Amino acid sequence: MSASARPSARPSEGRALPAATRQTGAQWLLRSAAASGIEVCFANPGTTELPFVGAMDAVPQVRPILCAFEGVCSGAADGYYRIRGVPAMTLTHLGPGFANAIANLHNARRAGSAVYNVIGEHMSWHVEADPPLASDIESLAKPVSAGVYRADSPASLVASVRQSLANALAPHGGIHSLILPMDLQAAAMDEPVFTATWTDAPAAVEAAAIERVAAAVAAGRRTLLLLGGDALHEAALLEALRLRDLANVEIVGETFPARSEHGGGLPAIRRFNPAAEQAHAYLLGFEVVALIGAKRPVAFFGVEGYPSYLGDPARMIALCQEGRGAAATLAALADDLKLARQGLEPRERVTDQGLDETLTPETAARVVAAWLPENAIISAEGKTLAFPFNAISAHAPRHASMVLTGGAIGQGIPAAFGAAIAAPDRKVVGLQSDGSALYTVQALWSMARENADATILIASNRRYNILIDEMRRNGYELASPPVRDLLQLSRPDLDWLGMAAGFGVHAERASTVSELRRSFKRAMAERGPRLIEVMLP
Repeated sequence: MSASARPSARPSEGRALPAATRQTGAQWLLRSAAASGIEVCFANPGTTELPFVGAMDAVPQVRPILCAFEGVCSGAADGYYRIRGVPAMTLTHLGPGFANAIANLHNARRAGSAVYNVIGEHMSWHVEADPPLASDIESLAKPVSAGVYRADSPASLVASVRQSLANALAPHGGIHSLILPMDLQAAAMDEPVFTATWTDAPAAVEAAAIERVAAAVAAGRRTLLLLGGDALHEAALLEALRLRDLANVEIVGETFPARSEHGGGLPAIRRFNPAAEQAHAYLLGFEVVALIGAKRPVAFFGVEGYPSYLGDPARMIALCQEGRGAAATLAALADDLKLARQGLEPRERVTDQGLDETLTPETAARVVAAWLPENAIISAEGKTLAFPFNAISAHAPRHASMVLTGGAIGQGIPAAFGAAIAAPDRKVVGLQSDGSALYTVQALWSMARENADATILIASNRRYNILIDEMRRNGYELASPPVRDLLQLSRPDLDWLGMAAGFGVHAERASTVSELRRSFKRAMAERGPRLIEVMLP
């Protein structure tokens, strides 16, 4: 058993079950997970997980949700945590099944999400025979996990579950993966249910660092406040309003926040551009760079002549931990500067009136922003719709956004699905591009099965625009038709209406602004999953 060093939760021992109600290992694990606050398991089980599936029948407190691909399980668990703040469980089949989940676990790790993975394994006594599906699961799980645990006996099952649940349920616990052999899932257990509990102590405010930044601002030095993590949540943004009018201060958000909040009078926070050619010079234009819940900026891709770590490290001051204490930090900074509290910014609501019928990424974003309901959730993966929407999001109704934190595409639709499970009373809208949607399109089936209230907009331009842009930026002009075809999604064109129908999701196609307006308004007025193909030139 191996695990990263995490603060352990306090166990609640309970009482041993009487012999008549003794349980299996899987039942005990599920009851312990439920007692610790886990309510959902996104699952794609196989033969080695059948005792676990049987245990779910006896433990209804954990809701099982079938996903037709393991990358949907992990992406949904990520979206669920970003909105709910409590980890979901995933159930996958041996190493190959877990391997299918790794890309979206990479995104979840970059987002700081907590996920509790249960990975089925062969019978503990059968593993050494190296059967066809055997693999080095630990090596697969370690890069995306804060802790990896293996049960190889009833005693180690108890120890592994206690430690892994405690760590996963701890504040900012991260991803924890338990390898659970089939025989131990079915083993008889006479063990009290374990409950992981914790007290989320407030993050310490770095008073000395805050005083340094306040002194620099008061002296007129040009200062950048780079916000990340919970600095982009409502409580911190309300404190940031106090700093917005300082002439020598600029406020920018990290490029890929796990969750950020927008609209309804919150300040418009521009995102940091991580392209080395622009970002390095931009950072050097400040005398002080205050990191508030954000990491030190790194170039998205390496570029010759530019450093990987952008800007001057001597000018950077970390004011609080990543993802913790941002509101208190910004409040302390504003207090030091004796800045008054501010009301929400009055903003004119964006409308889609006066647009012609030409459907472009910008006009499509206007329609979405104009008709977005209050308290909606945006899952934005594809840049085609996400970038123009983000540019006007401050003028939309109040909403939360999730973006592609780790760059591994295929996150958007599963994350939207997970968010809809986490917050069934909120509308979820996915801003998706056609190329990345293909990676985890199976999520549509789970959305239909669970009647998830999510609407997915597919920017259908039939090409990989981001790759085309990067090729041009790097000076490549492709002449060979077979090579150019690597960046196109045509011959044949993708049939999104047919795919959605095959997965049980109602779909419509919009080729004009009026058509998109009608489809989107209808989707926002009715419950259930929908897909709208946005036809772009």
